[in-house]
Amino acid sequence: MSDNKYDTKGTVFHVARTRKDLEESFSLVYKEYAQRKLIPKGYKSKLRLSIFNTLPSTTTFVAKKDKRVLATVTLIRDSPLGILMDKLFKEEVDGLRRQGHKVAEVSGLSIATELFGKGLFSMFNFNKLSFVFKLFKLVLDYATYVEKLDDLCIAIVPKHQYLYKFLNFEALGKLKYYGTFNTPAIAQRLDLHLVADKTRRRKSLYKIFFDRKTDFSVFKDKYKLTPKDLEYFFIKKSDIFKNVDLGQLQYIKSCYPGKTAAKVFKKIGV
Repeated sequence: MSDNKYDTKGTVFHVARTRKDLEESFSLVYKEYAQRKLIPKGYKSKLRLSIFNTLPSTTTFVAKKDKRVLATVTLIRDSPLGILMDKLFKEEVDGLRRQGHKVAEVSGLSIATELFGKGLFSMFNFNKLSFVFKLFKLVLDYATYVEKLDDLCIAIVPKHQYLYKFLNFEALGKLKYYGTFNTPAIAQRLDLHLVADKTRRRKSLYKIFFDRKTDFSVFKDKYKLTPKDLEYFFIKKSDIFKNVDLGQLQYIKSCYPGKTAAKVFKKIGV
């Protein structure tokens, strides 16, 4: 008997291409994180957002069926704002930066509970792993061939470290704690130049990730936030901009030239 609670046949995987894709992704991350007590409930809009979601360089990937987002993950490319995990692991990430590495953070991995239940990362459940791997394959190829990065970094709860170790992530930082629930987190990184060779000895895993590249059509038509989207998500639907310092706001503003964007930022005093 299949352990799927939901039929995933016909699911398509690609970059977020519409505002609706993004909003459903942000909503799914909020729902799944709050349910697992990784973040507090009660967000104004029930959307999980950060200032990094404002940046054109940030890329969100989705798995969709029947026009509904069932899973998502986001790639936050390093920028003058840094990456999300700098809050806990800046010293560790800075070590890579000092070596001249181009880095990005994998963040917001979420899959609707009804697909597989709460035991998402069981190493003994092929259906769950297969679904996660399809999503991660997009991130891996996008990071390698589109962004041409050196390292993928990630901050995870310790119980998930075995999955990422299986995928050849290595330890980057020791156990630390964050957030309202004092949630434990560890940092890991994936060397994109070595991962193929490290995976080669495991034929089934190598076949999934390296036998062939992703069809690059799934990376086309990435949705670009407009000034109206910035106002919608970060002023009307959340108070993210209220907790951002002036220097950060000025950098975000520089990513959106034009009179319409200037009017939006004027509303928050920039």
